Amino acid sequence: MNVRLDNLRRRRELLVSQAAAQRSEVTYVALHLQKHLQPVDTAFAVVQAIRKHPGVALAGATLLFPAPRNKLFLWSGRLFTAWELFCMARKQWRAVR
Repeated sequence: MNVRLDNLRRRRELLVSQAAAQRSEVTYVALHLQKHLQPVDTAFAVVQAIRKHPGVALAGATLLFPAPRNKLFLWSGRLFTAWELFCMARKQWRAVR
């Protein structure tokens, strides 16, 4: 019986050391992947924010369009966009409170 218990104890020690080595390797790989997948995570968060607040995406897209040559139209369009953004932010602020 002692031989059997001794074999079981050695087998257990081997398995515990293998598990520790595997945990260490998984931790190393996870840290390596985390560094490389950070931009993907950021892009996913941006997409989720756009899906949650489509008005902000629309307002941002309007700022990217070429502006007309007339300065009055240019600044009136930008001010209107800023006003719309302000109104949406104010509504969100009230909803959070």
